[in-house]
Amino acid sequence: MTKTAAIALAALALAGCAPDQFSNYRAKGFDAFVDGAARECAPLQVGPMVITPNYDPPNYATAQYGVWLDQTSNLYYKRITPETYVMNMGNLFPGESTAVATRCLVSKLPPPEQRPSAPPPR
Repeated sequence: MTKTAAIALAALALAGCAPDQFSNYRAKGFDAFVDGAARECAPLQVGPMVITPNYDPPNYATAQYGVWLDQTSNLYYKRITPETYVMNMGNLFPGESTAVATRCLVSKLPPPEQRPSAPPPR
């Protein structure tokens, strides 16, 4: 991992997590989007992880998965643009496999008018 990517990863981790990260079981639309992208974009490789439907990260990848989930949640809930998401993924998880997976995931994103601006309350 490059020094820049490590700094960016640390900064994002310190900035806080998406409100639905790991624990909001009511975020059905977001969960369906992630699971659908995992199936349709298989292998959805992000850095060392291959995201599958209902993915449960191993201990060594929990922090990386948290960063990916946070960024993907921000994309889904319209907090960042697809262009920003692609740039962030390239900086956080450099490599062609991640770039291909990221482009595929973005292509599966529902139109903005079909996505909420925030996750449902817990």
